[in-house]
Amino acid sequence: MTKRLPLLLGALLAVTSSVVAAQEGGAAKAGVTGNWEISLQGPQGAMTRKAEFKQDGATLTGRIETRGGWADIKEGKVSGSDFSFVMEMTRGDQTYRQEYKGTLKEDGTIAGTITTPRGEMPWTAKRVTG
Repeated sequence: MTKRLPLLLGALLAVTSSVVAAQEGGAAKAGVTGNWEISLQGPQGAMTRKAEFKQDGATLTGRIETRGGWADIKEGKVSGSDFSFVMEMTRGDQTYRQEYKGTLKEDGTIAGTITTPRGEMPWTAKRVTG
């Protein structure tokens, strides 16, 4: 029995490590598909927006809620846990382009940057239900 104890402990350690690694990597493997609440600090102060993303392999589609309604995202790309997309907003006769870059972190949240005509700002997001 004492000769088998190290083997049993080694096997138990290997199984436990595999389970922990699978759980930690689960958020990134799940992708960005789902409903999100985006938080950012804009020129008018703190803002939150709803977003709906659908990942299909290396392609990202979806939409983001704006003050004027929902806007479809364009040029959505996914590479590992990193992704990017463009959102265009029209006010009057001018169209503004916002380029989003983000990373799905191990804890299941997103952190990234938005590049706008006014400069760059950080954004974060958390997954929501509904």
